[in-house]
Amino acid sequence: MTVTSLVPSPAGEPARAHRSAAEIGRTAAGARTLPPLEAPRGHRLPAMADTVLPNGLRVIAARQPSTPMVELRMSVPFAGATFTHAATAEVLATVLFRRGRGEGTARDTEMARHGVTLAAHRSSQWLQVSGSAPGHALDTLVGALADAVTEANADEAEIAPVRERMVRQIALIRAQPQVVAQEALVAHCYGELPALQEVPFAAPVAAVTGAAVRALHHERLRPRGTVLVLVGDLDPEKAVASVAAATGAWGAGGPLPTPSPLPPLRAGRVALVPRAGAVQSQIKLVRPAVTRTDDRFAALSLATLVFGGYFSSRLVTNIREDKGLAYRAEAGFEDHLDRLMLTADADTATQATATAYQEIRAELGRLATEPPSATEVDAAREYTVGMTMLTLASQAGFAGSVATAVCLGHEPERVTAFPDLLRGVTRDQVAQVAREFFDPDAFSGVVVGDADRLAPGLRAVGGVEIADAGTAVGAAGS
Repeated sequence: MTVTSLVPSPAGEPARAHRSAAEIGRTAAGARTLPPLEAPRGHRLPAMADTVLPNGLRVIAARQPSTPMVELRMSVPFAGATFTHAATAEVLATVLFRRGRGEGTARDTEMARHGVTLAAHRSSQWLQVSGSAPGHALDTLVGALADAVTEANADEAEIAPVRERMVRQIALIRAQPQVVAQEALVAHCYGELPALQEVPFAAPVAAVTGAAVRALHHERLRPRGTVLVLVGDLDPEKAVASVAAATGAWGAGGPLPTPSPLPPLRAGRVALVPRAGAVQSQIKLVRPAVTRTDDRFAALSLATLVFGGYFSSRLVTNIREDKGLAYRAEAGFEDHLDRLMLTADADTATQATATAYQEIRAELGRLATEPPSATEVDAAREYTVGMTMLTLASQAGFAGSVATAVCLGHEPERVTAFPDLLRGVTRDQVAQVAREFFDPDAFSGVVVGDADRLAPGLRAVGGVEIADAGTAVGAAGS
């Protein structure tokens, strides 16, 4: 059914159908002029309390009452040096908010009644908690968190089904091309390094016991070095007081373990990693970058965006849009413990892999020899500033950004100051870091795929180490 809206006409004339966009855009005097765009507005830090409690827990509470909700983010230092640690930490994160408490307990009922949610997950360096609640249920949210972190009650009956389900899930996850490629990259760059393992092996997970989970909880789930962020419809000082009261029994524990330093990077080497029968390939290249506190980081961020950091970047335009060589192409940053790496990644069909690899190297070199234009720099700047403003506008985005900034060694003000740093970056500064950091010969990495089919093309391109024989990687290596 077609509905036609009628536009009022002068008296005595019949009403007529709605005007087209072209008609609306013109007047008797000519085309309408568009009003100028508003100048970009920064995001001001809200009212905030930031304190370290006597047990070592750092609490940051910010009032941002855009909705009547509160968002919680907590990061606990949790790096380990063994595959057993990774497996046990994964199980701990899964059972943290249901260990030792059956359905129907008073706390669970209270959380459900008030709409309180809490969940945990681990990365290679952190155990991270996220949660939310209506503003009036802040004490319930904080109390549930305190219960979980102070009581290591997980028993074998609760661990067993979680462990069995996780073993099945890991078999699927570790067969994913991106997981295979990431582990191949770490192994190629550093050798065996459990400290960077994001997805644990199935065998150590199958061996995790309730006693091991409780021991890790007691040893590592400590407030010292932990950051807790609360953002939303709250009074910052009262929120801090609520956390202090709820976590008073959370013991500080001993000193934080010092992670072992990363071994030297095997710089400038790219290897073909066999994955027999694969129908697509993963290309992953990395090189050390400056730290995030370095004066050059803002300029390097813009250079990386121009190279491959968003859809209009040079790399995406070349190998995805123009030549159709890649399903995915991107560039960015990756943390290898305390070392920040500049990355370039692509997923390609097997028959396109050698050409895609050659084009990635060419685009790296071109950024160094043909620096980004003022137009490219401005577009990248507007993109990242705009995305940052969108993120900070929500309670969840602001809470996550503050937690991430603090864990990376910044103060909370970093989340609003960084867009201003980007606005001050000049094209010459971007050109300088492009020359310094985008030499293709400085990148290490891997090409993961069907070696028999990839080897001839990669040999022709050059720059890739190709072993005569190798062991395929994938799910079987789990």
